[in-house]
Amino acid sequence: MTDAQAAATVQFGRLERRGLLLGLSVAQTAALSVVLVVVVAAEYVAGVVGVLVAAPLWAIPAAAALVQVAGRPVLSWLPVVTHWGVRRALAQHRYLVRPSRVTASQLELPGIRARLAVIDGPKTGAALVHDRSESTITAILSVSGSGFLLAEPGSQDHRVTGWGRLLAGLCQQPAVVRVQVLARCVLGGAAPVRRWWAEHALTNAPWAARVLAELVADAEQVSDRHETFLALAIRTPKPGQRGGSSASLAVVERQLTAVAEAARAADLDVHGWITSRRLPVLLRATYDPQGAARADTGSLSEEGPPPVLVGPAGVQEAWASIRTDSSHHAVYWVVEWPRSAVHAGFLQPLLLAPGAHRALSLTAQPLPPGVALREIRRARVEHAADSAQRARIGQLEDEATRAEVADVVRREQELVAGHGDLRLVGLLTVSAPTLVELDAACAATESAAAQAMCEIRRLVGQQGQAFTAAAVPLARRVS
Repeated sequence: MTDAQAAATVQFGRLERRGLLLGLSVAQTAALSVVLVVVVAAEYVAGVVGVLVAAPLWAIPAAAALVQVAGRPVLSWLPVVTHWGVRRALAQHRYLVRPSRVTASQLELPGIRARLAVIDGPKTGAALVHDRSESTITAILSVSGSGFLLAEPGSQDHRVTGWGRLLAGLCQQPAVVRVQVLARCVLGGAAPVRRWWAEHALTNAPWAARVLAELVADAEQVSDRHETFLALAIRTPKPGQRGGSSASLAVVERQLTAVAEAARAADLDVHGWITSRRLPVLLRATYDPQGAARADTGSLSEEGPPPVLVGPAGVQEAWASIRTDSSHHAVYWVVEWPRSAVHAGFLQPLLLAPGAHRALSLTAQPLPPGVALREIRRARVEHAADSAQRARIGQLEDEATRAEVADVVRREQELVAGHGDLRLVGLLTVSAPTLVELDAACAATESAAAQAMCEIRRLVGQQGQAFTAAAVPLARRVS
């Protein structure tokens, strides 16, 4: 293997599973503390008989803290189940659009409590989505790449380095809150061909042209297209802070211009910022893919009245899936990325494999170097304390713990070398017209994730918020 081939690889850290004590979370430690207090008190009052009589008082919290279901302790499931039950009781798992609240400058989406204001950037023309509750402005850049998998190793390495330089530059900007990369497969890949045919076809065309028209109509139903968006959430001054709205917009647009230039430097094809006239098309393809495929999305004119910003007409959320206007969806969380160094195109099975319509969202929160160093040092101290406690009680340190420590050390070395640090969350959305097709698509997706050496977990009880964060490029906070 040459040096160029070895350089075009990426490596991810393991999922951190640190806790308050010996890998136990705060809730688990509190539950086991209650168990200890109950057992000691019962034994002191009535001996072994008292411990047996008080068994329901200490056995239930002990089981909740130690017994695991689907890889998580029962105690961690309680907030999810409780929140889902309350939302079901209050009918908050359903959403219907209210026509009286639909405007051209306000956006209301399920999964987001606050209404979002949409402002046109005076210089870039981008649709700036303002979230007053979080004091952020989000803009969406349409990008694409060409021929990465077929490029020579040197060219691949150059593109990977350019993308890493872009992310490292964002880490140095305190105003950047989050960055989201959304790559999705949607219906309607034959729309450009259909538009060209409608504009250039002859009215009295011969039989060959009629046959070609039938082929174009058939391609409209089966073809797909791939889209990639880069969403950037930028912090704005809170009310009462120095700097007015016009000054804030000027700062935001300067940062957007710098990001677009950095994307071009990373050999990305930049198609421009999503405008307020293109935003409804983007949302329609998210919530109503069947209707968006039938519509001619490219015929949207830049003249005339602004379009109405409408999300889904209705949403029905279930325990493990969600239904929007014309599709059923299931959202997965990427629990573990590949644990060894892999080629930069390792996501090819998830992004390009046929058999399902998927949208992969990577949300990264850039950490300033000072904050990242403090977190790393705190993690090293916690690992050292856990190691000392294990040695004191005679517990052996497993290989997974040693791998986590090695990841922390590697992160610190990369920071000292000048690289940036990111909190990365991956969400995968699978879509299908019916529940039966959704089950088949989910099975194909889980197989594709295994080929990409990624561990994914289907989210339950929170599909509504997860879908908004995963399928809509608004760089939302993911917790």
